[in-house]
Amino acid sequence: MAYLPESEKIRPWLLGFHSAFADYLWIRTTIYFGGHLMGDREFPWLIHMVDIITRLNPRFYPAYEFGGLMFSKICNNPEAAKIVLQRGISANIEKKWKLCFFLGMLYYERYFDCQNAAVYIAIAAQLPGAPAQKLTSLAVSMYNKVPGLAQDGRFLALLYTTSENPEVRRFLLEKLNAATADKQ
Repeated sequence: MAYLPESEKIRPWLLGFHSAFADYLWIRTTIYFGGHLMGDREFPWLIHMVDIITRLNPRFYPAYEFGGLMFSKICNNPEAAKIVLQRGISANIEKKWKLCFFLGMLYYERYFDCQNAAVYIAIAAQLPGAPAQKLTSLAVSMYNKVPGLAQDGRFLALLYTTSENPEVRRFLLEKLNAATADKQ
């Protein structure tokens, strides 16, 4: 890995086989990770390897999920995890809701930022394939932990008006009705 240049420098030499090289590098990354996980538990090249994979093949979902989870926990680098998750969210891939969920949990666990965590989990709840009701409930509970905003129904109302999922809208309407009944 010490001899592998940045993805922008290597791209012209791949002659259009970016995805194939990214796949090969993914295999090498998993071998590298497993070897060091069972050995010294030091991963000096892991972030660089995943960065190159996601730049060469922006639609390769497993690299985003792996980087988003492992960089924060194993490499103790939440900034790198945040960057790779944001890159994955901006890429045109399936399972994007999971990346939003992971980013929300990263904000909650590592940055203690309940407001950003709630926003990303609320975004995840509205994406295709997501368990909408569970994620919406989690987003609301995280938003309620934000100091000074706990009794504010604006977040619920915003989620209700922006959601296109009927299941989410029904759940949020119940929460809004309960919140207004509590105020009266």
